[in-house]
Amino acid sequence: MGPVLLCDDAVAYGTLFKHWMGQAGIEDVAHARTAAEAVQLAGELQPHVIVLDHLLPDGTSDVLLPQLREVAPAARVLLISGMPDDKLAEIAAAAGADGHVGKWATTDVLRDAVLALMR
Repeated sequence: MGPVLLCDDAVAYGTLFKHWMGQAGIEDVAHARTAAEAVQLAGELQPHVIVLDHLLPDGTSDVLLPQLREVAPAARVLLISGMPDDKLAEIAAAAGADGHVGKWATTDVLRDAVLALMR
């Protein structure tokens, strides 16, 4: 099973995410801070799960997700954002994500969503 790739421009969120995943026994976590870095790392690492923020400094999930699927076709994608859940669900469905979680969700909800996609 490949690693988890977090695509989020916030350094603090990336640090917390790695900690939260470590608590669930997931130690292999990479962090991309831009869309360009996300595509590069996804191609190199072939992650099992990609956790993708909807809005990165150089792109949005609707444009980025197809590029990620091209370079890492087996990856499952979990879309995250701070927007309201109904809007996030709409964007996730339109982009073809495998799931979505609001950034306001609890740590347990986020971990469970990632673990569900790893099965």
